[in-house]
Amino acid sequence: MSQSVSAWVDKLVEGRAPSPALGRVVELLRADPELCAFATTQQLADVAGVNIATVTRTAQFLGFSGWPDLVLDYRGRYLATLTADRILSASGSGVKGLASIMEDVRALESLSTTLDESVIDAAAELIRRSKRTVVLATGIFAGPAAQLAHGAQLLGCDVSLQTGAVSAQMTAVRQLKADDLVITFNIWKTTEAINQLAIMAAERGVPLLAIADRSTPVVQRSDVAITVPSESARYLPSTIPATAVIQALLMGVAEQDRTGAEASLREADEMWKRVGVVVE
Repeated sequence: MSQSVSAWVDKLVEGRAPSPALGRVVELLRADPELCAFATTQQLADVAGVNIATVTRTAQFLGFSGWPDLVLDYRGRYLATLTADRILSASGSGVKGLASIMEDVRALESLSTTLDESVIDAAAELIRRSKRTVVLATGIFAGPAAQLAHGAQLLGCDVSLQTGAVSAQMTAVRQLKADDLVITFNIWKTTEAINQLAIMAAERGVPLLAIADRSTPVVQRSDVAITVPSESARYLPSTIPATAVIQALLMGVAEQDRTGAEASLREADEMWKRVGVVVE
């Protein structure tokens, strides 16, 4: 399902003829993803020889509300195409300690400007109303996925995490029905097995929630998609925006049924005490 950035831009244009000014921005997006993925609107405008308003109009021409929405998708797609050698040659230079923390602060600022709260509400409603939920994740983002599954379980939801063998993931998905839910983490590098299982579940009528850093076939088939930034000047992508979204989702799930969530948390607390996890 990988696709070059230039081919993706071509698909967004869909044979239409942009104006000469818009065409210069489109061509830059095709030709120089390393620049465009991290450029500000002013920087992009300067390189393309246009004004900032033209950059915004180009983003709208390509189907986005503005440059911040376009670049979030564009950047995630660009980063997913990078090989390890290219990442190592461009990353990790002095980004440590407080500088690393500031990378995450910037990522959260980006998330706060692009994420629509109604999307969080819709995703939380999917989780709360589903009979069973299977979470599919792999690699680094199995961490935030585990937080989501465990937190939802504490709130009284039937949620299981599948990060192991493909056969186990497939079995879990096969058992789901139209009143269940699949949640997939489609961020950075994701196994093709997870992509295909998510799409197959959607084809069988199982609702799909995608947490992703770019537009993918999984996102396009999803009932609700949450886009999070994953870019980083470090060797590895940032998991902080995904984790922040998980916390917001769990709060949304609790708000869907406060009484049930509070009862479930009290029950868990009593069980922790009895088995010695919590000692008074």
